[in-house]
Amino acid sequence: MTLFASDLYFPSLLVLWLAVAVDALWRWPQSTHPLTFMRYLIRQMGQKVLPSDNYAAGQHYISGALAAIVLLSPLVVCLAVLVYMAEYPIFFEAVIMVSLLDFGYQRQQYKKVMACVGRNKKSLAREMVKTITARQCHALTDIGIAKAAIESLYLKFLYLYCGVIFYFVVFGPIAALVYRLLLLTSWQWHYREKGMHHFALPVRKLVSVLVLPPAIFGAFATLVVTNPVKGIAAMHKARQKDKTSLLLALLGGALNIKLGGPAMYADKKYRHARVGGVNDVKYSSMHHTRQTVHYAMAVVCAVASLVLLAKEVL
Repeated sequence: MTLFASDLYFPSLLVLWLAVAVDALWRWPQSTHPLTFMRYLIRQMGQKVLPSDNYAAGQHYISGALAAIVLLSPLVVCLAVLVYMAEYPIFFEAVIMVSLLDFGYQRQQYKKVMACVGRNKKSLAREMVKTITARQCHALTDIGIAKAAIESLYLKFLYLYCGVIFYFVVFGPIAALVYRLLLLTSWQWHYREKGMHHFALPVRKLVSVLVLPPAIFGAFATLVVTNPVKGIAAMHKARQKDKTSLLLALLGGALNIKLGGPAMYADKKYRHARVGGVNDVKYSSMHHTRQTVHYAMAVVCAVASLVLLAKEVL
């Protein structure tokens, strides 16, 4: 038992289970959450160094890349040194992972949107869904609110929850930290906001590559707990073959609901193709999506635990 407990990957397994349990059972108040402070810093940095429209696109690229490096590098380096030099690194790894795995807030807000939609409180539902999506929500119908919430919950399950766990299991807590901070930066500097298209491009391109492995991992978990035949068929039939459309097609096909379609960002409408199944989103679809995500989370945690155990044995 002593040898097993002192092995490198056994503490990692405990850290994973602790982070998952905390995310499932406890909500870190947003007012005191470390990532809330990082959101503020990232947002302020973007506003301070964003070049005006008079500058060339290349200047925007350089400014965006340098801003991310200058802001994130010191924090990552300091935490990496702290973990490396600590006598009990498992403590700091646990704190890092509990901070990074904050998917519980997304589920909580989704549940509030469900409650508002169920009570036909459309205005309040629009306000709630604004907290978990970057699109404009002031003109959304009941179906639009439900669809926006479903899409946001599922994509953040893939990118946030699966992403943090994937990079922790494969590369360790510092890699998960780098991934989560880059993801956070990409969301705060949304490329569809006014003036952000070129500025956010360096981080957006890097994140678009980093999210692929965890998205595939999460998509596999989704297929395991739903209907894999319908999910894969919907992906094959999707008219648009970008990453987001394919992932939404998988969920929509598995649950037989229509996802995607037009969305408003910064007063501009983007016409995306509808993907997935044949039925319109209903209130019950929100319950099915929430249940599907919970089951998929269990699969992701189980697979991640088995991988850590396999690494311990080998």
